[in-house]
Amino acid sequence: MANRIVDVLMKRDGMSLEEAQALFDEAKEAFDEMLANGEMDSFEMDTFCEDWFGLEPDYMDEFLY
Repeated sequence: MANRIVDVLMKRDGMSLEEAQALFDEAKEAFDEMLANGEMDSFEMDTFCEDWFGLEPDYMDEFLY
């Protein structure tokens, strides 16, 4: 199921749906691991989407919901 990040990666970066979804899934796994290990603080949440995708923090919703 595509989300806003996957859509941006496809439109902006010319990725296929499969490539964009794979990158999102990899980032989601890293996010979940950081959260489980207590490494996800407010700073990390503000920079996570920028670090992974070059996107502003408002895309963080895709990981939280």
